[in-house]
Amino acid sequence: MSFIHHFCITSKNYSFLEKLHIDVILSGAINKDLNKFPSKWYKDSTGENISEKNINFGTLSSHYWFWKNKSPLMEKEDWIAFNHYRRFWVQENSLKDINISNLNENILRQIPSGNFDVLLPKKIQLENLKLSKLLKKGFLNYVKNPKILFNREKYNINLHFDLFHGYNLLNRASELLDYGEKERFKNYINTEHSFYPLQIFITKKKFLDLLYEKTFKWIFKCEKTFANIELKGYGKERLYDFLAERYFSFFFAKNLKIKTWPYILLNEI
Repeated sequence: MSFIHHFCITSKNYSFLEKLHIDVILSGAINKDLNKFPSKWYKDSTGENISEKNINFGTLSSHYWFWKNKSPLMEKEDWIAFNHYRRFWVQENSLKDINISNLNENILRQIPSGNFDVLLPKKIQLENLKLSKLLKKGFLNYVKNPKILFNREKYNINLHFDLFHGYNLLNRASELLDYGEKERFKNYINTEHSFYPLQIFITKKKFLDLLYEKTFKWIFKCEKTFANIELKGYGKERLYDFLAERYFSFFFAKNLKIKTWPYILLNEI
């Protein structure tokens, strides 16, 4: 089995991260007092970076830093895992009561057997969206198409994005993709009722580099197109991070062999 190179993206200093034997990337480092963070942590403000965009790019500023500064030093067949400060990839037979004290011994360190290109968390099922949420946030959607009030099969990725991040933004963003992908992505967001969330994954560097190349080419176009939009509030402030989350899911689903795998969500921090 192959060894996994683990990275964890965080914007805060959690002492337990020092005990996990994984590499930590400080997100949005350009706006932080670095004296308050461990010196051995990677900072997304070093080398070639977009750390100043972190407020609207979220974890993307760390992914960009990795792509430009760390990935070139690794081999194309290397397996790379991304964790978040509360979400970590764990062994399939891990203890049910994983917490900060025993997390290190339960982290997945070796690639499991099987024919796959990427490990992903289980999909979010959008059919479970509450009708009250649709009524509260989806006025423009159900005025345009009243059938969505009565047909759960209409609850697709595009509708979900409209409700939580801004009406028609994902649709407009899809028009900025290269011709070869645009129609495939539009079909994906309008027909799929679930997606792989969170931008946590384990895959090989060669696939990751391609994902980053395509993602950032698109996201920088989106940034120019939406430059006049006021990005405030949870749903819009990290707009480009949320857009990338949907594109990551599309890229993995359409290009790689997927295996879902468990991760732990720490509730104690």
